[in-house]
Amino acid sequence: MQLSISKNWQELNTQKVTADTAFAICLRHGTYMANFETLEELMLMKYELKKMNTGQNYYIGGRNVNRYKSGGDWRWIKPGKMTKMIYFAFDSSEPNGSFSSPEDCIMFHGARGRGNRFHNGCCDCYATGFICEK
Repeated sequence: MQLSISKNWQELNTQKVTADTAFAICLRHGTYMANFETLEELMLMKYELKKMNTGQNYYIGGRNVNRYKSGGDWRWIKPGKMTKMIYFAFDSSEPNGSFSSPEDCIMFHGARGRGNRFHNGCCDCYATGFICEK
């Protein structure tokens, strides 16, 4: 399903895949995993997901690139480029991964009652979808 968010469009995909598989699928389609670099982009996506009321979790393009650093070093990933996150929309108690229990990927939590916030999770785990951006 395509949504028009900001100057870019977003595509919600409901395939149950790992974050790395989602990353590859987006690239194969000439897109990349969604980056929410501003509050405005995040609010528009929250609005669209709330209307859809799916309750699903979607992988997005944020990654922790240094699990040795307390709290991590979170970046937005685009082809050939990493941008340091300056806007964080993590839920309370997130991010909560560690070196021994890595949670280096981000899901946009669309579950009902969870407030449509970011949750860090295992990159090898399966989410109920992912969001690509062009």
